[in-house]
Amino acid sequence: MSHENVPSITPGALERLTYQKYGDSPTIKSYTKWKLFEENSPLRLPTEAKAGDVPIKGNVVLSGSGAEFNLPANVQLSEGTLGLSQPEESRILGFHFYALRKAYRLKITGDLAEPLVIVSHLSAKAFISHHISIEAENVKAPIIIYDMAEEGAKSLVVELKAKNSELEILTVGRHKGLSHYLLRASLGEGASVKAFTVISAGEMSHHREDYSLEGEGSELVLRGMPIAIGRAVDYLTNVLQYGEKTVSETRVHGFSYENGWTVHRGVAKVFESAKNSSSGVVSQITIMDEGSLGVSVPMLEVDTGEIESAFHSSAVRQFDEDAFFYLRSRGLDSDEAMSLFVHGIGEALSSHLERLRGKARGNVGELIEGLL
Repeated sequence: MSHENVPSITPGALERLTYQKYGDSPTIKSYTKWKLFEENSPLRLPTEAKAGDVPIKGNVVLSGSGAEFNLPANVQLSEGTLGLSQPEESRILGFHFYALRKAYRLKITGDLAEPLVIVSHLSAKAFISHHISIEAENVKAPIIIYDMAEEGAKSLVVELKAKNSELEILTVGRHKGLSHYLLRASLGEGASVKAFTVISAGEMSHHREDYSLEGEGSELVLRGMPIAIGRAVDYLTNVLQYGEKTVSETRVHGFSYENGWTVHRGVAKVFESAKNSSSGVVSQITIMDEGSLGVSVPMLEVDTGEIESAFHSSAVRQFDEDAFFYLRSRGLDSDEAMSLFVHGIGEALSSHLERLRGKARGNVGELIEGLL
């Protein structure tokens, strides 16, 4: 299918693509249940759907095949992509672009006092693709992205280019069906991004964030909290540092419960050109009960000898029984104790946010309320 300003791919080209090129490696093996996406691909399901009842108001609301915009004055709207992702990269991106009808570009031209809220939503048995690109230069802006997959299979790709800007990004995944999410960001000179991602997994949630720190002095602080309760999430974070004096720090704490499946794979790579930079990735999964799965795979690679600091660590742990019994001794039942524990971790992870801290706290509470 071919659409104006959107990369296209034919069914024949799709057939030649694979989901992953190195599925047998112990560190980058396939943890996503790709068979489910194959069974619910755009070659089998409708690629159009009516807009559903969206529970959240936003400046951009993409629901089914519908799109509504209510943008502030200093955000400009156009169509097309930034070219940071292509259909030939993988079979899932091939599906994304095959089903994509329109891609939208947002250009932030001035500081935003209120968060720019973007909602991607599907509540129909279909394969629907949404694609949003964001450009920010010389601005300060908070951004909230709601990724909501109730039925069917939904693919959301967010492309971001930032330069001399300070951005806070809160990403909230609320999934029941199948979800594919890709955030791909290019950080130019003087760009600072503080990001927090919290995911309530669906039948299968594949969530990937790629950050390329290209400009001198660009910075990334990334925190993630994937939660799988009787469901599955494969959360990937990739940080590539090219510019001198760049700084990145990734910390992820995930939870598995009731036969849930939570995986975090985190890559941090400092290239030879990124002299005097610092980089770190910390990954931890807490398994809340027997029968649940947790996988933590952080990877750090440094190609330059002129490095300020570099660190990585991994942990997969059972739920802290001492903390659990302490909370129980204060009169809480087991579900309340677990909920309070998870909520506390979420607050700690989101403490780096300034403008969006209250929003993050509220969303963490909503995602775990009634789940445990």
